[in-house]
Amino acid sequence: MVDDAWIDAQVRVANEIFAPTGVSFRVVERHTMDGSHARLEDRVDRHVLGRTLHPGRIDVFLVRSLRDVDEPSRMRQGVHWRPRGEEYPPRAHFVIVSSVAGPTVLAHELGHYFGNRHSPTPGNIMSYDRGDVPPFFDAGQRARIRFSARRFLRRGELVPAEPVTPRGAR
Repeated sequence: MVDDAWIDAQVRVANEIFAPTGVSFRVVERHTMDGSHARLEDRVDRHVLGRTLHPGRIDVFLVRSLRDVDEPSRMRQGVHWRPRGEEYPPRAHFVIVSSVAGPTVLAHELGHYFGNRHSPTPGNIMSYDRGDVPPFFDAGQRARIRFSARRFLRRGELVPAEPVTPRGAR
């Protein structure tokens, strides 16, 4: 499906785009799920992933294909999803990224995770129109990300990752 280099590139691009917000990401763990989750065809397929969430983290699921649940003839590169049902915590949400996703899709979906909606501004990471400029968040979006990050930390929905110790350091 995708290799570690593909995942690392998605995270690197997300970190570059999120840098002005003071929020950054890193892979803490990687898990392989059984093949029944490789192709997500409907809402139920997406909801089922919510049973495997890790408290205090942003769970990102990488799948082979991701069908649009509102327009079934269309495939998606990524989504921010909130599972519905009694078995899920009320604030549960996660990101799904397809193996065909472009390099900025993870950043776009993380933008949704932190509360941003789509933007009509070309080049804005929350726009479907890439424009002729590097992808960016506008001032309001950056403020929303910082506000959401503080709220997620305060509520315990996210916890800061352990500091990374460089190899060879003590």
